[in-house]
Amino acid sequence: MVQETQDVIAPELTVAEIARMMPQAVDVFEEAGIDYSCRGARSLAEAAAGAGFTAAELIARVIEAPPDGLPDWNQKPLEELTRFLAADHEETIRTTLGALRQSIERAAGSCGPEAKRIAILFGTYSTAVIAHMLNEERDLFPTIEYLEHAANSSAGGPKPRVSQRVLREMVEHESFREKLRTMRELAWQLPANDAVVDLRDRLRACSHEVHQHIHLENNVLYPRAIALENAVKRA
Repeated sequence: MVQETQDVIAPELTVAEIARMMPQAVDVFEEAGIDYSCRGARSLAEAAAGAGFTAAELIARVIEAPPDGLPDWNQKPLEELTRFLAADHEETIRTTLGALRQSIERAAGSCGPEAKRIAILFGTYSTAVIAHMLNEERDLFPTIEYLEHAANSSAGGPKPRVSQRVLREMVEHESFREKLRTMRELAWQLPANDAVVDLRDRLRACSHEVHQHIHLENNVLYPRAIALENAVKRA
């Protein structure tokens, strides 16, 4: 079985392909510092070299990683995936952002301009990400669900397009990822104390959550939605 898996995970495969095929690879890429969410189009060989690994080392880590037990979103209906993502949005707004805001406020007494920069960055990040999530739930997700229903039926009527909307979403995803990366770098420049250590931990956890969420959208939801769009056009 191990040899079969090794044969499947070729260095020429993209990071996104491997993350879709073996979801446990997500944690491996996260630990290795490999961007699988926004830059998943790179080959495993290229991504490994950029992170200071060989492709063989990462393949071995993916093979040894335990299954994550999550649903196979490549096979589930898109409507089920959009509902999962919307629930994740709600958890982010209700829990993650609030806890991170409190952690930033506790660390605000630290010396240096970095603490102020983190607070400013978080303000712009939280405002933008909430607007982004609400827009997805009000517009993009319903459009994808309608497209899926249209593809599964012979009903007439206009068929919505998602390609251009997806491009805009992916640009915003990259912006969110970069803001989180910058905040994490600034947090490591603060003098260490209990509040700063807590902030670093929360930023790391938040980044992990955001990367996984973006991965499900960029690498699973959007490609499947665009494939549906193309299928409806051909029909």
